[in-house]
Amino acid sequence: MAQKKKKVEVSSAQKIGIGVGLTAAAVAAAGTYFLYGSKNASKNRKTVKSWALKAKAEVLEKLEDAKEMSQEEYEDVINAVAGAYAGLKSASKVDIKVFKDEMKNHWKAIEKSAAPMK
Repeated sequence: MAQKKKKVEVSSAQKIGIGVGLTAAAVAAAGTYFLYGSKNASKNRKTVKSWALKAKAEVLEKLEDAKEMSQEEYEDVINAVAGAYAGLKSASKVDIKVFKDEMKNHWKAIEKSAAPMK
């Protein structure tokens, strides 16, 4: 006898959790590619500064804490975090700009991975 398939409904909270999880995975994948997959991976690993990793973690944490986030809000978070690290001796203006540009370039992937599943 054939078994009936039960429809599983996903609540809004679960959808948000899935979106945040996918977002975190996208950011982690981008970081992994930067450090291990690109042509300049060995050079990138040598030049990555500890402040940049901490800053990325802060952005990711704020992204996870938010239930919804627009591109403007995401860029505001990046600018705020970058501003906090701008005073460090090990973070030059060029490093801060590269960090901000790199993080802002991830928006499309984040938006795509966080889109509600149909």
